[in-house]
Amino acid sequence: MEQHVLLAELVSFLLSRGYGPNERAPSERELAERFQAGRPQVREALSVLEAFRLIERRPKSGIYMTPDSASIETLRLFAEVGIPLSRDEIGQLVEVRRIQELEAIRLACRRHRAEDVADLRRCLDDWEAAIAASDGPFAELDRVFHCGLVKATHNTVLLRLVNIFYLMTQRHREEFFRGPERRAQSFAEHRRIVEAVVERDEERAAALLDAHLQGADSYWQDLMGRTGPESRRLRT
Repeated sequence: MEQHVLLAELVSFLLSRGYGPNERAPSERELAERFQAGRPQVREALSVLEAFRLIERRPKSGIYMTPDSASIETLRLFAEVGIPLSRDEIGQLVEVRRIQELEAIRLACRRHRAEDVADLRRCLDDWEAAIAASDGPFAELDRVFHCGLVKATHNTVLLRLVNIFYLMTQRHREEFFRGPERRAQSFAEHRRIVEAVVERDEERAAALLDAHLQGADSYWQDLMGRTGPESRRLRT
């Protein structure tokens, strides 16, 4: 069994059983038998889950679920292995993204440098060229643009946090940008946002970004939640 397949099945199994915080899960040997995989392979998968603080392996005791301690990167792991988020998690994720980006754009207005503006304008040029060609990596350009705004804050921790959202929603944003009208609208909104940032107009930049994010929030929550469970015992 390929490692990413085992990881996806292992996470799905552990979450579906509803183990609570500090509740012991099946042993490494039991998991190897259940998934018909070698113990070294299971051990490696468990190491990944432990690194994300979803589980804790206690010497001479066993494997314990620690969902309350799970890191934000766990959400990206779920996206990569195809595990849907609950509706509550989706709503909370969108809310956190909004808080982070609205504060980031204010900081960007104060802190941006010439190279940051050049990067943002280069992204706009790439977006315009993709529209003209009626083809292009619009979801990736969207990530580069929004992360470019955050990069202009020169706060690398904030950039890492925001980047997680865009990486884990890549597939959904590809679907969102299939329509040419959405590509054109996003480009126009991005251009106005950059103009406000260049002018260091915090209020206008924040208002433009807020309206831009609102236009997509309901879509994300609908699209990401179509196959998602109503609830799950993971809280990050």
